[in-house]
Amino acid sequence: MKLFYDDEFDAIATAIGESGKQFKLVAAHIFPDMKPESAYARLKECCSPNGDQRLTFGQVIRLMEFCECYDPLLYACDETLHARPDRKAPDDEAVKLVEVISHAANTMERAMKALDHIQARGGIRAVA
Repeated sequence: MKLFYDDEFDAIATAIGESGKQFKLVAAHIFPDMKPESAYARLKECCSPNGDQRLTFGQVIRLMEFCECYDPLLYACDETLHARPDRKAPDDEAVKLVEVISHAANTMERAMKALDHIQARGGIRAVA
């Protein structure tokens, strides 16, 4: 991981270079509606400070996800004086999601029991 980036173009180029993926493959992923040669030329233009093309915010995110390198995010944090984030562990996220789902299931179960109790007492008729 680099400590400093010259500019956003350096961060994007670093993410592509560190990914080990071919530039043409990244270009085809970022610009799927373009011919491979055109996508390649467009990405080269977007990665040059002298070019007149720029990646959109969404395209930068798609690039980071595809390359699994987050240098543009780190550069943005550095430029805005924010701490660089730690990556979430997928296992930790899975545990959190299971807890949320379990809590929701328990809430639904309690609500269904309360509704059954009210219906058993004749308080309301069956609800569709």
